[in-house]
Amino acid sequence: MSTGNLFSVYGRMTALPGRRDELIALLLQGFRAGGEDSGLIAYSINTAFDEPDTVWLTQLWTDKEAHDAVTRSEPVAAVTRRVMPLLAQQPQGSYGHAVHAHGRVTEC
Repeated sequence: MSTGNLFSVYGRMTALPGRRDELIALLLQGFRAGGEDSGLIAYSINTAFDEPDTVWLTQLWTDKEAHDAVTRSEPVAAVTRRVMPLLAQQPQGSYGHAVHAHGRVTEC
């Protein structure tokens, strides 16, 4: 895949004890609320073997503008407001540009 200026987001969220699966369900709802043609190319939601309440996110967007427009949209913002009370601490993350992307995305 040619990357050009693809925008990437990496994040870590720590759920309150025992609330990880609820957090994951809301994250999925948020990604779906953005719509099919949102500019979101791929995303993954990952869990850590040694940190049962931690969720790692990776997102690949067509560009930063698409990301910003979707995350500021009311459907996504409404889900985001429901995520924050499930967190044990502030989310951590960073932004960047994809240098290389390869592979097929399949739904789990």
